[in-house]
Amino acid sequence: MKRVYLIRHGLPEFPGGQRQCIGSTDLPLSAEGLAQARDMARTLPQVTAVFSSPLIRAVQTAGAIGSDFTILDSLRELDYGQWEGLTFPEIRQNYPELYAARADDLSLQPPGAESIAEGLARFSAAMAEAARRSPGDLAVVAHGGIIALFLESVTGSWYKPRYCEVISLVWDDFGFIQQEEAP
Repeated sequence: MKRVYLIRHGLPEFPGGQRQCIGSTDLPLSAEGLAQARDMARTLPQVTAVFSSPLIRAVQTAGAIGSDFTILDSLRELDYGQWEGLTFPEIRQNYPELYAARADDLSLQPPGAESIAEGLARFSAAMAEAARRSPGDLAVVAHGGIIALFLESVTGSWYKPRYCEVISLVWDDFGFIQQEEAP
């Protein structure tokens, strides 16, 4: 059995300081996000391998853990289609019915978005690949939306982690069998 520390990247540098829908939009970490990553790395238990999404905010977070990490493309965030790069007030204004309906049903996708089923399948396969490739405990740096979907598939509960939050899972060669408290 291995421990898998699933980590959401640090706070991105949002243009103009206003939060945006940034699934596949590639933004770097803000100064606060870099500090969050350094703080997280100091408290992370020792791992034998680190895997990261290819998006710069995840790469920078993984870099705080150490310079030796593996990028897996399938760890990237969902692509939110026509909502990419829009602020949440812009989404509310331009897609009022869909925005309101998604409050009760996150399976409703923005126009042109990657489907939840496809995103979850690719991410789950990447998580299993990372666990199999690591000789011991490992860290995986990814994104809030896809992590929340993955955790729901493992635990049955929806939970979106905070920036640089560490979620501890156990892998037993048959899959992820339980969620533990963060270190």
